[in-house]
Amino acid sequence: MNHIILLGKLVEVIQSSNRYEVGLKGIIIEDTKNTIKLRTEKGVKVLVKKNVILMINNKKIDCNSLIGKEEERIKRM
Repeated sequence: MNHIILLGKLVEVIQSSNRYEVGLKGIIIEDTKNTIKLRTEKGVKVLVKKNVILMINNKKIDCNSLIGKEEERIKRM
């Protein structure tokens, strides 16, 4: 897996264990160990990475593989 830069990317939630998150679109403004913050039309939303799949540039990204701090993810590669 390549190193993924998330900040500033426009994303859409295509699958989530929280049905209210499916279909959310926004720009990633923060990437923490276990969450992602999106700026949406309706304000800032916080997504728990576990069991979420995002669409970024027509590619599906399983957020389970993004759990952990960015520097920890780089070490796992």
